[in-house]
Amino acid sequence: MSLPDPGSFRDPASRVVHDGERVLRMLDARGTANWRRLRGSAFFRRSVSAGSLIDAREVPHPGGDGVTVLEHPRIPFISYPYEWTFSMLKEAALLHLDLLAQSLREGLTIKDASAFNIQFLKGRPVFIDIGSFEPYRPGDPWLGYRQFTRHFLYPLMMRAWVGIPFQPWLRGSMDGPTAEDMRRMLRLRRRLRPTVFAHVSLQARLERRMAGRSVRSELRAAGFSADLILRNVKHLRSLVGELEKPEDGGVWGEYASWPHVARTRELKARFLVDAIRRIRPATILDLGANDGYYAKLASERGVHVVAVDRDEDVLDGLFRSLDGADISVVLNDVADPSPARGWAGTERPGLITRVRPDMVVMFGLVHHLMYSESVPLPAIVTWLKSFRCPILVEFVDPTDPMVEFLVANKLEEELHPRRTLGEFRSEIDGAFTIVSERELTGGDRTLLLLQPR
Repeated sequence: MSLPDPGSFRDPASRVVHDGERVLRMLDARGTANWRRLRGSAFFRRSVSAGSLIDAREVPHPGGDGVTVLEHPRIPFISYPYEWTFSMLKEAALLHLDLLAQSLREGLTIKDASAFNIQFLKGRPVFIDIGSFEPYRPGDPWLGYRQFTRHFLYPLMMRAWVGIPFQPWLRGSMDGPTAEDMRRMLRLRRRLRPTVFAHVSLQARLERRMAGRSVRSELRAAGFSADLILRNVKHLRSLVGELEKPEDGGVWGEYASWPHVARTRELKARFLVDAIRRIRPATILDLGANDGYYAKLASERGVHVVAVDRDEDVLDGLFRSLDGADISVVLNDVADPSPARGWAGTERPGLITRVRPDMVVMFGLVHHLMYSESVPLPAIVTWLKSFRCPILVEFVDPTDPMVEFLVANKLEEELHPRRTLGEFRSEIDGAFTIVSERELTGGDRTLLLLQPR
């Protein structure tokens, strides 16, 4: 039975449904005409071949009701802009501008500029909304311009020039910051720069003046052309290209060189490889992935890895180093993961519901949940059970130096009880079988491969 994709309902001409593992797109008459114009272009063939545009092919529709059906390759993991690092959002922005410029040169345009139309495959952005392309009508403005600034340009400016992370803003408002929001954030010196004035201050003024009026008709009356749009795209590409995230020097950037990490890294690697051979997972959820050392190890063995961490610096470095590795990079706090967002709370599902792992890896995570986030051990075990798959977990005893560091400013009565390995074994008893375990050097850390009963 085909199930509508909860994030694909706003465009009446193009709807995505899931038929088992198949991803299908239903097009009405208008959507069909736009698709066939796109399909016949050299731009489409070139972009699909380059991997920058999702492929699509027409397939029979069992209902035979006049709807055109396209089938797309399945994206193994869908991520959202508020889960991306700076480099990911920047690459997505540049891809959108490049595709718009290339399509305009062949008489096509992209009717919107939603960041949700772009996903990542093996570290490369790919545009997935075939329904966004339509023939360009001479005189039309770039209707996606304002959305591009709110989804891409302003969030990148926020991080590069103001030092404000864009992810919490996009998580709180999927429409992104307005021009007026951005204007108020920027110092006067930035605002007066000609390109910034045009894309921020002038836009803020237009937002106030054009509220409630027909922007499309007034812009068309101003005499737009494809050449004018291309010049705007060129300027925007130059502006986006120069934006860089300041290095924050986060505490976890040097984590790999910490003595206990360097000492146990190869032992953990061998334990992980043994677990992969035993479980043979297609997808691993790596929680607390840090620099991606173990994610890359799994990827080299044919596993798709969803690598989650809350430190943007280390994840940004991982993203830039993927080089074709089958790893989905996700910026997220495991203790406060992305919730369901959008219409009816289903349009953008929460992080955990989007991952269907065959195995979960938690190196160096549980003790941070226990001591930094004050999550009781029974609640952690209940959470582990919810994954319903094998879990590779590293348990750290209270005597470990890292635990002593984490609790340095806490009194004993401020800590939850049940913190030892023996108590962890007691909590998981009946819910998991310990398939294998390995004590790490020093005796305060133990690796366990848990199989749900």
